[in-house]
Amino acid sequence: MAARLAGISPRHWMVVVGSGLLMSLNVLMFLAVGLLMPPLAETLGVGLGQAMVFVSINMLTGAAFLMVAGPFLLRRLQPRRLVLLGGVFTGLMLFAIGFIDQLWQLYALAFASGLMATAAMQMTGAALVNAWFITHRGLMQGVLMGVAGLGGIVAGLVLPPVVGAYGWRAGFEVVGALTVGLALVCGLVLIRSHPTDVGLLAFGAHNLDEEEEAETDGMPAAAAMRTPPFAALLIGLTGFSGIMSLQQHFASMMSDRGLDLTASGTLITMLSLVNVGTTLLLGALADRWGPRTAYLLAGCLLLVALSLFLLTSGYGPQAIAVLLFSIPTITPPIMTPILLRATFGGRAFVPLLGAATATMPVGIAIGSPLWGFAKDAAGDYTLALVIALCVAAVAIPLVTWALWSGQRRWQRTPDAAREPLPG
Repeated sequence: MAARLAGISPRHWMVVVGSGLLMSLNVLMFLAVGLLMPPLAETLGVGLGQAMVFVSINMLTGAAFLMVAGPFLLRRLQPRRLVLLGGVFTGLMLFAIGFIDQLWQLYALAFASGLMATAAMQMTGAALVNAWFITHRGLMQGVLMGVAGLGGIVAGLVLPPVVGAYGWRAGFEVVGALTVGLALVCGLVLIRSHPTDVGLLAFGAHNLDEEEEAETDGMPAAAAMRTPPFAALLIGLTGFSGIMSLQQHFASMMSDRGLDLTASGTLITMLSLVNVGTTLLLGALADRWGPRTAYLLAGCLLLVALSLFLLTSGYGPQAIAVLLFSIPTITPPIMTPILLRATFGGRAFVPLLGAATATMPVGIAIGSPLWGFAKDAAGDYTLALVIALCVAAVAIPLVTWALWSGQRRWQRTPDAAREPLPG
């Protein structure tokens, strides 16, 4: 079937919704850990710290897989098959955690469940938005993350009564079953790997030549990887994501700032609700103002929010800090693919997407325990917040410089940057 003139068809929206639902599974697991690990540790007779090693194994395994095999499998299998294979496998491994009775089994399943999770349920979303949209990529990335927020709603409303009534084993079984079910629905019904699979064009393209040109501009991936901007981009994005792991310590930090658990819970809920709107806002700003301006805005808000967390106490000031923090929290998943493409062009996007996406789980895996160690060492989060401000003050200029320098490298020779790919 011949490809038709591009427009936002129902199929375009199905791809965005399907990608968002897949990413919601990552959000669900990220938040479910806090509910499931304390009773799991008690059952196994181990400390909470030993059980929480699950997070580091899970995320670092996924990050390593992304960098080594993610882009290869994305090209070889295409997003749809990768979702089906990786999503079902991940769900089965999570379901199996409900049957363990030894710590080593938890660690083994942390490795297995993390292996393909980020590649199948996060990297594919960025790749699909890139393939299905030439214009409004930022807005669609924001819509995708808005849908992903459903994972937080399930974690907050569904898991607590399940765990309360049936225990942590049932909690993991619910998460695993949801992962398998949504992977099948998204892979079989909602998403297609490329618009031409269903006779369409990417939104913003008027013909196939225009669509193909958007995928062949920029630097070759091998050349981009050897440049200082590539290293600066990865380091800056990892540092930014590491700061975002503060979300896992919100309740404890707000206790230091004079809030009880109930008040802290209302602010965490507020953050989740506000993020539904800020995901759309940040994506739209990236489209209208450009990725550098949108990222700088998020970075400035991060510095102000961290300063308020550090210098103030009480519900009102902390609520303001949380509102300002809402845009930085959704910056990594929305802006990472946009910044990567803007820095090196479409030609290097898929080969480098695994490494760029891996900065998020690596940052969380490093940052989450470091927030805790700083709290243990100092007795509160003052030292941790000072360190976070310093990290932010380095990470924001690094990414900004990488974007500026990378663009200059390939945009000043546009003819060479648009040479056809070999073969």
